[in-house]
Amino acid sequence: MRPLITPPPFHPDVCDSGPGDWSPIASAGAMSSFCGIFAGFVFAGIIVVIGEKNPSGGDGHASRGLRLLLPCFFGLAAASYLYALATGELVCLRATTEQLFSGAILAADAVVVIVALAWLLPAYERNKHGEVPFFRGLVQFAAQFSILMLTVSSVAFNNSVLRRQASAWADAAMWVSGAALMVAVFLHWWKPLPDNAPPPPMAPDYWRDEALLNDRVSVSAWTALALSGLLAVASGIAVGIPHENWTAMSPWLVYTLGEAALLVPGVVVVTAMRALPRA
Repeated sequence: MRPLITPPPFHPDVCDSGPGDWSPIASAGAMSSFCGIFAGFVFAGIIVVIGEKNPSGGDGHASRGLRLLLPCFFGLAAASYLYALATGELVCLRATTEQLFSGAILAADAVVVIVALAWLLPAYERNKHGEVPFFRGLVQFAAQFSILMLTVSSVAFNNSVLRRQASAWADAAMWVSGAALMVAVFLHWWKPLPDNAPPPPMAPDYWRDEALLNDRVSVSAWTALALSGLLAVASGIAVGIPHENWTAMSPWLVYTLGEAALLVPGVVVVTAMRALPRA
């Protein structure tokens, strides 16, 4: 008869003694509320787009905005739920990992929401005084800030979990990845549409190649939805791992999670830049 293997006794760890100098458990409640309120505003925007009649020629623009808002509502609702789960955590290292995933969803979806709002301007004829160029600049600023915050979050995750013993090369790799994403965001924001595509019928000259823009918006929407689903599943898996497996994490696993939490939402932000309306 095999002897029973009893797990080690459980001792709650609510981040009072580390590993870092910040408590993801204490902040989870406020972050959950923030994501929930954000999701509520996105839902209100969806209702407006569905219920309001567009002026002539605005249906295509409204459709693109709606396609971007829908996955963001799902993602922000999922992030709110994941943050709420973290409020009940008694394992600090697990809570830190969960918040890494939730923060990645929030950072990416916040940018996609602003891109969706930019499409609603021409949909409701709100581009007579340069509103779209202004929104493009706003999106660029928000995207760069989002990438910066993702980079800082990943570097902080590495050093928090490894108690400030993360390798210098790992930190350097994070900053290089973040810088590369910032450059990619700027280039895709700045690059104009191909010149060989004529404007669609009955549309202003600056709304060229509707088929290309539709494809880019669809890619951005599906990428955002895939990000939310992937990171929600990853967070769910983390919650299900028993507490005795969270006493420590291998450095290679920490570096992999930190890099993934930067690159995966970074790809979403880059695809959102490609889906912006052009002025």
